[in-house]
Amino acid sequence: MKQHYGLNVQRCHLIRRGLNDNYALLGSDGTRYVARLYSIRPRGEFNIDFETSLLEHLAARQIGVAAPLRSVDGSSHARLQFPEGLRALAVFCHADGVAPETLDEFELTGRTLALIHVASRDYAGPASRYTLNGHHLVGRTWKYLQDYPELEIELLDAYQQRIQALQEELSSLESDLTKVICHGDTHGFNNHVYANTAGDKKAVFFDFDDAGPGYLAYDMSVMPWSYLARKMLKEPDDVLQDRWKHYLHGYRAGGGEISEADLVSLPMFLQLRHLWNLGEAVGRLNHWGTSMAPADWLHKQIDRMEPWKKLDLRA
Repeated sequence: MKQHYGLNVQRCHLIRRGLNDNYALLGSDGTRYVARLYSIRPRGEFNIDFETSLLEHLAARQIGVAAPLRSVDGSSHARLQFPEGLRALAVFCHADGVAPETLDEFELTGRTLALIHVASRDYAGPASRYTLNGHHLVGRTWKYLQDYPELEIELLDAYQQRIQALQEELSSLESDLTKVICHGDTHGFNNHVYANTAGDKKAVFFDFDDAGPGYLAYDMSVMPWSYLARKMLKEPDDVLQDRWKHYLHGYRAGGGEISEADLVSLPMFLQLRHLWNLGEAVGRLNHWGTSMAPADWLHKQIDRMEPWKKLDLRA
């Protein structure tokens, strides 16, 4: 850290190993940071120049995000050689607080996401390497599934049909859908809520490494998808319904405009998100193995998504 970021670190520990490796840093002056060591991804090159420039753009407008640090040479990241290849290292300010839990905190989360979308409209920095379109969300997933060892042809056919149907549905709706710069992973655990010195609650978002131009409805769908998937629900329970209502109210209160077409498309994006997430695991077989997405689990996911097609998330 001293070499690349000029930081004197008195303590460092691993927070989580997953899509990336994240470390908590404590500077010698007591300042807290998070260092992210990016994992090599099957989708291609790191998108860090876009990610960090977008965060700087948002932070300059006093939007609640975990701002990045520039390296000693002014770069957005450092590149480090590992046995598996080059990996990128970036450092961010620590996001105080905890994940939202109460209804007012979900409303605040929705409001802050709206502020992010609105403030991103005039972003003019480096372009994203990725657009969160049909190919990005499910086209790659289909390729990864084809490479999965020993999947029955019937299951592959079922995934191909579902992916093709969703891509066709998205294509038919695309002209009516609102476009934004998406956070890309707004499942409720990539933002914290904290109280400032005046005692007012604030939300701060982090982990923008899946960000890029895309669909508003996709960014909105990730929070209810996360709850449905984690709880293995066919439809929202009372907890999710209340959270979603406050989340959506907060989004509108923050200046976000979500159309009827966006709301109607949410069941489609729930499925697209589920398939994207599935692809993130299946695409890393050479690093993670099949245990992260075993064949018996893959067999269940087509049926799991089926009830979501009929959901009504208009509130």
